[in-house]
Amino acid sequence: MNTPETKKVLTSETIRDVGRALPWLASEPGPEPLPASLPVEKRTELFEGLAKGFRDRYGGLHAVLDRVGTKLAAALDEADPNEILDPEGEGSEALEGAEAYFKTQREELWRWRNDLMEAGAPPDHDVFDALDRLAGLFEWIIATMQEVRWALLMTDGVKTTGSSRTFTSGAKLVAALDE
Repeated sequence: MNTPETKKVLTSETIRDVGRALPWLASEPGPEPLPASLPVEKRTELFEGLAKGFRDRYGGLHAVLDRVGTKLAAALDEADPNEILDPEGEGSEALEGAEAYFKTQREELWRWRNDLMEAGAPPDHDVFDALDRLAGLFEWIIATMQEVRWALLMTDGVKTTGSSRTFTSGAKLVAALDE
């Protein structure tokens, strides 16, 4: 049965679940810290293993994100335009938590970059390409979570106040928030 109330609940729950599930889906144990002194051949093996791990993590996470994004977009498209999508704010809160998680993960990747350089990884080694690609995916996730969260907050705010004001600049929007 697909009543308007069911759609509202499904949409709200979907948004909340996406925000809560993404960090869980993306989390996996990180690589062990780099040993201080390793023979060159062992370092090469280690760099290759890390590159493969970063590529595998990117591949698995990208596939999940594609499915999750499709589900979230479908839920938003099916939503009744007159209904508030995130009445309790749980979806926005979960999306904000996902943003924070992926920001921390991106910072961790930058630490890995520094550790790899200190360990003597050649600057043109594939491990850096794999690491950068994964960091780019995290950056995309952060931007997407922000975009969805702000869209929810703004759309639900307009529906709550009954206003359909538009703003021509960010400064005017911020000023209106203080009203």
